[in-house]
Amino acid sequence: MLWELLALVIVGILVVLFFMLVKRVIVLAINSLIGIFALIGFNTLFGASININFWSVIITAIGGIFGFIIVVALHYLGLAF
Repeated sequence: MLWELLALVIVGILVVLFFMLVKRVIVLAINSLIGIFALIGFNTLFGASININFWSVIITAIGGIFGFIIVVALHYLGLAF
């Protein structure tokens, strides 16, 4: 009886951890899509030539709007992108 209860608790903890991981991955994917659209829109509206590559998308996905501002600032400072 004790082993079954322990197994149930462990499985419950694993399910909660799995859902927390999935939630974070979904948030990161949504931030990535918003970042790509923001970069495309910024390039289109302002005639900027910011490269949309792996690093600009990762910075925007992790940082959100602040990541987007960092990418734009680095572009205009001539340091990256």
